[in-house]
Amino acid sequence: MTIWWYFKIMKWWEKEPLRFECQPDCFKCCTKPGIVHFDREDIRNAADYLGVSPAELKKTFLIRDDGEWVLEVGEDGAPCSFLTDKGCGIHESKPKQCQSYPFWRENMDSKNMWKLVGGFCPGIDIGPMIKIDTIKSFLKKFRY
Repeated sequence: MTIWWYFKIMKWWEKEPLRFECQPDCFKCCTKPGIVHFDREDIRNAADYLGVSPAELKKTFLIRDDGEWVLEVGEDGAPCSFLTDKGCGIHESKPKQCQSYPFWRENMDSKNMWKLVGGFCPGIDIGPMIKIDTIKSFLKKFRY
């Protein structure tokens, strides 16, 4: 295998360093319309953190969509139900999708997409360089 071939199959973000750091008091990703997926582990962790049963968490915050438990954000202009004036109310147990932002597959498809997301997220392209293994871990952790 030649070096040229190896570089040809690498993802764009494996060829150049990416920087990211959440910015204090930003919370923009918590107000962006969309859905947040909660798998069984996410539900259990959030419920434990809030001191409620998984059934109560689902009944209060989540809906069933195509066989998945999700939280709808921004449908009526409202931010994430867990967002408080101090930030994420379940930060220590937030779902995998939130943990891995902005390293979602859709954001990592191309450098142009990454730059587009950077227009929304002020933490992109500043802060420390993110290791390739960390990015791969985020991409594995959040499968959507």
